[in-house]
This record gives sequence, structure tokens and C-alpha cells, in this order.
Amino acid sequence: MEIRNPEYLVEIARQKGITRAAEKLFVTQSTLSQYLLKLEAEVGVPLFLRDQGHLTLTDAGSVYVAAAEDILRIQRAAADSVEALRGRGHIDVGVTSAWGTALLADVLPDFRREYPTVTLRITENRSYRQIKAILRAGKVDLAVMAVTPDDDIPAQGYTHLRWEEIALVLPAGHPFCRTHEAETVSPDVLPAELRQEPFLLSCRDSSIRRMEEELFTRLMFHPNGICELNSNDIALRMIAGGAGAALLPLAYAKAAEGVRAYRLDPPMLRQDVLALRKGAARTPALDFLIRRIESDARFQDQS
Repeated sequence: MEIRNPEYLVEIARQKGITRAAEKLFVTQSTLSQYLLKLEAEVGVPLFLRDQGHLTLTDAGSVYVAAAEDILRIQRAAADSVEALRGRGHIDVGVTSAWGTALLADVLPDFRREYPTVTLRITENRSYRQIKAILRAGKVDLAVMAVTPDDDIPAQGYTHLRWEEIALVLPAGHPFCRTHEAETVSPDVLPAELRQEPFLLSCRDSSIRRMEEELFTRLMFHPNGICELNSNDIALRMIAGGAGAALLPLAYAKAAEGVRAYRLDPPMLRQDVLALRKGAARTPALDFLIRRIESDARFQDQS
């Protein structure tokens, strides 16, 4: 039988309900309800179990949702191939960190010279899990992501770009800096010597925030958080002005004035990766973008 509007079925399964699926699809609940009832009547068996508005896939439903996902992938690949033949189209890119956005800003001029009729559509989200979800759902073609040691890697694999070290950053004139000349300190200095220090925390759900929380929990350290922000540049300006301390990427701190960065021992690391959507059509434009990202100077120096 024919599965019409396969995106309806996939979204109902993803949201486990009609109401939220209708919101995501910008259609009415009535439209989705009638769609599902008609589809189940044609199939002859229920595709979902109903429990107070919560929908759970039956075995038959799992088969049909998998088929609907295959249809959507084929449709997307066909559209991408046609656009590639025309030398037009777009590439959807997801990024989780400020460095990812800066990377695309640097890559864009080269990409535009090579493919002036192809548009890069960028989705920014500080949550790795959300970017991974839209990558799995086929809403972006590739993603540039910061991954913590506790994150599960995309099932389709990824390309390693670099290891990024997170450092303790303080105002250059802070009393701590006068008594600690070495460039490396133990994380134990946080509860021992910086318990009363104001801390600038990364935004919730960001990779650094999750690493912060793991470290603070292990040290039984409760920082005096004065703000949460997702901009390394702004955080460094605030630290240089005496606002407090923060845990930030070492590469950013090294290039900033008015601050002192301390590496931690053992080091605090996150991994920057590039992941491609499963089944993405490898158009010349997409291949060029991937090569340009992988060859960027950011990822050549791993010292």
C-alpha cells in the first residue's frame, strides 16, 4: 500500500502523540487524527497503542514508521541530486558551539566562490543532544559539534576534528595568580582556594556546562555562580574586568588580554567532531564544505 504524507507518521511516532506532532508539523490535530485513523483502517491493524493520549508503536507500527523514514530519505536524496545537477540548492548545517559558528563564518567566503548558488542554512543550538536529534531526523545534512566524554557518539559515525582543552581562567591581577606561577594546577584548588570566588558558568545543556557540573560534583564544590552565558569572548571580557573566574577553552583564553589561564591536571577535554546525516547525498558542494572544514587551521595544531 502507499504511505501518503510519511512525515506525518514519522512525527507522530517521534512525539508519541497527536498534539505535539501537530504543533511541529503546523497542521491541526484533527488533520493528524483523521490521517492516522484512515491509515490504520487501510493497514487493518493498529499502528499505535493508546494510553491517555500517549501513543506507543505496535510491531506493525514500527515496520510502517521505518518504511516512512526510508521514503523521506529517498525523497530528500532525490531532491538533493536534482538540485546538484542544476548547480543550485542548499546545505543544512547544525552547530553546537560558538567556535562552530565562527568556523562557518570563515569557511563561507571560500564556499561562496566555489558554489555561489548553493545556500548554507545554519541551525545553532548549544545542546549536543538536540543537534544530534535533528541530524538523526534528517533536518540537517551535517553537524559540527562539541562532544563530552559522557556523550554517546552518533550511530552513523563521525570525523574527529580536534581535542579542545578547558582551562581555569582568572583576571590577570587576581591574588591567586601571584601565588601560582606554574601554568598547571590541580582541580582541588577550586574548593580549597576559590570557594568564595564569583564564577561565570556556561549555559545549561552546553557541553562545557555538563563538564563543569561533573567536575563540581566530584569535588563537592558549589560555585558562587553570578551569571550564565554562551559566549567565550564576552566571558573573557568580563573576567578581564574582574567579574570572576570561569572554565573556558584554553585556545580562547591564550589569545585574550587581561586574563590568566591555568591548565588542569588531569586535563579537562572535549572533542570537536563533524557528523554527516545518514544517507546524505554526497554532492560536490557538500564534499567541498566537508573538506574545507576538515582542513581548517583550527584543526591542524593539536599541541
